[in-house]
Amino acid sequence: MRVLLVLALGFGLQASAEARSLTLEAGNPKPKAQDEPATRAVLLRREREEKSRQLTPADPSRVERLLLDLENGRLFERLLNPAEGFYPRIGNISAGSGISFGPAYRRPGLFGGHADFSSFAAASFQGYWMADARMRMPRLAGETASIDIHAQRYEFPDENFFGLGPESRREDHVTFGLRNSIVGGTGAVHPTRWLAIGGGFDYLAPRISTTGDGRRIGVRFGDADAPGLGSRRDFVRFEAFADLNYREPRGNPRRGGRYALALQRFDDTADNRYSFSRVEADLQQYISLLRDRRVLALHAFVSTSDVDAGHEIPFYLQRTLGGPDDLRGFRRFRFRDRHMLLLQAEYRWEIFTAVDGAIFYDAGRVASRVEDLNPNGLESDYGIGFRFGTRNGVFLRVEGAFGSAGGKHFIFRFGHVF
Repeated sequence: MRVLLVLALGFGLQASAEARSLTLEAGNPKPKAQDEPATRAVLLRREREEKSRQLTPADPSRVERLLLDLENGRLFERLLNPAEGFYPRIGNISAGSGISFGPAYRRPGLFGGHADFSSFAAASFQGYWMADARMRMPRLAGETASIDIHAQRYEFPDENFFGLGPESRREDHVTFGLRNSIVGGTGAVHPTRWLAIGGGFDYLAPRISTTGDGRRIGVRFGDADAPGLGSRRDFVRFEAFADLNYREPRGNPRRGGRYALALQRFDDTADNRYSFSRVEADLQQYISLLRDRRVLALHAFVSTSDVDAGHEIPFYLQRTLGGPDDLRGFRRFRFRDRHMLLLQAEYRWEIFTAVDGAIFYDAGRVASRVEDLNPNGLESDYGIGFRFGTRNGVFLRVEGAFGSAGGKHFIFRFGHVF
């Protein structure tokens, strides 16, 4: 800004001096030597031109440097998401964990540059913890194929349950503990940079805990109204998917879209009593306004599940609504059932470097029958918030959600909503 003011002042003085020079020359047409300045004004003009060539940009202030580092994605990435080595992991490991902390490690370029290894262990003050390790091979066959092998173990000791269906009641609120181990892998082919088609499998060993502090699930519910509560089951999950993703930039989209379709099969390894199939579609569209300084972001997600007659879907594997990432005006997992529909819209605008504002609207519902997934009777909320991050991703969201039957909710969440 200081440079622009100096240049503007210089050009203004230059124009005034040249006007005076022309006036003097018109009134005194005496010829001058070729190398001698015609007037003192011309001499001053030449001196100013020489000084302007020697001008250097003003040093930015400490705040300006901080914002520029944030905007370019260097500050947080160097501290919290470096390309290689050990680093502190700060974030959320689940919707109910609160802020979690722990060590993380990343080692890219293994096996001749074909594989990247990453791992972390994190825990929160609420007693939630997770350990995760992954080996990714994203550059196979000339970067047209990828493989991901992963192992994960976690414990969420205080998950909410209100009963099944859209008519579940707040006064029936109880909690349960969930511990799970997952081992599996995925593979995909990439015909283009923005399209992935593939499949995968996982072995899951979920365990439910009915003991602990507070009002636990066994006090109010049994296996009849919370299927799978009294059983210990392992599952094999198979998945096929297609993902068309042309969002730009990927970490914090301003334009483009993503359209993903997934087909899943959960096989109960004991007697198939809890086996079921699931189909999910995730649609996102970003409409850029005013050269990416304003964005209209739209999101639709639908999940439907199918089970054979006489079989059940475990309550802890059913889809849920409510919490900081979907229906933000409701408590975590406020609604739970076999089928789920979610619609979201946000208007985002750039406030200043590395800070965006957002006005949002969420609507959705769960249902035991797929034909009940219609626009009638949707639960909804609206709100306003702020996002801190760069084009590479949103580091933090601070939001307030209002207008729902669940009351007002304040959200402090690491990572983007969609």
